[in-house]
Amino acid sequence: MRHPLVWLQHLLVAAPAIATLYEVDIPSVGKYVACILLALLYSRLLLPARKLAMLLIPLGMIAFSLLYHEYGGLLYFLQYSLLVTAVLCLNKPVELGVALLLSAVVLNSGVDRLPAGTVWTMNIVWLIVALFVAAVFLQKRQAERLENAVEALAGSQEQLEQERARAMEYARKVEDYAQVQERSRIATELHDDLGHRLIRVKMMTEAALQLMERNPAQATGLIEQVRGQLEESMNNMRYTVRKLQPVDSAGARRYALHRLIEDAARDLRIEVDFAVTGNPFPLYPSLEFVLYRNAQEAITNAVRHGGATAVEVGLDFAEDRIAMNISNNGKPPGQLAPGMGIKGMQDRLAVVGGQLRIAMEPRFVLSTIVPYSRTRPAQEKGILS
Repeated sequence: MRHPLVWLQHLLVAAPAIATLYEVDIPSVGKYVACILLALLYSRLLLPARKLAMLLIPLGMIAFSLLYHEYGGLLYFLQYSLLVTAVLCLNKPVELGVALLLSAVVLNSGVDRLPAGTVWTMNIVWLIVALFVAAVFLQKRQAERLENAVEALAGSQEQLEQERARAMEYARKVEDYAQVQERSRIATELHDDLGHRLIRVKMMTEAALQLMERNPAQATGLIEQVRGQLEESMNNMRYTVRKLQPVDSAGARRYALHRLIEDAARDLRIEVDFAVTGNPFPLYPSLEFVLYRNAQEAITNAVRHGGATAVEVGLDFAEDRIAMNISNNGKPPGQLAPGMGIKGMQDRLAVVGGQLRIAMEPRFVLSTIVPYSRTRPAQEKGILS
C-alpha cells in the first residue's frame, strides 16, 4: 500500500508540472524547474518527518498555492499530492479531517480571478481525491487494527506457551512428588511388613530346628506357620512390585480409584465395594493423586492391622468438596496411634487444603475430605485436566 501511494504523491507533482510547462508560456524555465524540484523534495522530506506532519503539510499547502498563483496551469494538482502525503503520515481521523478542510480552504483562496469552469474543475477533482484519500485512510486504519490484533494474538500465544511450560513443570513436580511418596510408602511397607515377617520367620525356623528331635509335631506346626508367613509375604511383595510397573495403556489414568480397587481385591483377596454419590466430574490430577494414595493406604492398613476381609469405599461429590469414606469389617484398634500411614495421609491433604477424619464406632472409618470448586478458572482446568 505504501509504495503505490508514494509514487502517486510524486506523480501528482511531476505530471502537472510537465503539463503546465507545455500549456503556459513561462518566462524563466530554470526558475520554474527549480521550484518544481523543491516541491518534489519537500514532498519527499515529509515522509520521514511524520511527527511534524501536522505543521509541515499546511505550510506545504500554502507554498504550493503560491506556486500555482505564480505560474497557473495545472499546478493546483500539487495540493492533491499533499492529501496523499496526509494519508501516509497521519494516523488519526481528526488530523486527516483538518488536512482536508485546510486543503479546501487553500485551494479556493484567490480563485476570484480564475474562470468559473476552472474553479469547478478544481473542486470536483478535490472531491474525488478527498473520497479516495478517505477510503485509503480507512483501509489503512483497518489494516493497522488487524496488525495490532495479530500482535496481540502473538503475545497471547507466547503467554500460552509460557503457561504451558509452567504447567509441564508443575506436572513434573507432581510426578516427582508422587515418586517420593511411593518410595516412602514402599520403604514403610517393607520395614513394617516384610522386615517384621522375615524376623518372625527366622525366629520360628530356629525354634523348629530346636524342637525337631524332642517334639516333631510341634516343629511341624511351626514349619507350617513359616510357610504361611512366607506365602503371605510373597503376595504382599507381588502387590508392591505390581504398583511399580507402568500402566500398559498410554491413555489410561495412572491414579484411577477403580483400578486400585480391582487390584486390591485381586491381590489382597478381599471384597471391596465402591460407590459414587452426587454428580461426578473430572478431577484435577493433584486431587486424584491424593484420593488414590489415601485409599491405597487405608485399604492396606485395614488388611494389615485390622485383618479386614471386606472394605467399603464411598466417593461423594458435592458442590464445594469431595469426600472419600473408607470403612472395613476389621477389628478397630483399641487406641489409635498416628503412625507413618496416618501422617502420610495428613501430609498429602495439607498440600491441597483438605482434612482427615477418623471414626472408631460402630466401624472404623477413614474420611478424606478435600475442598473443590467447579467454578475454577477454565485456563487452570484446561492445563491440569
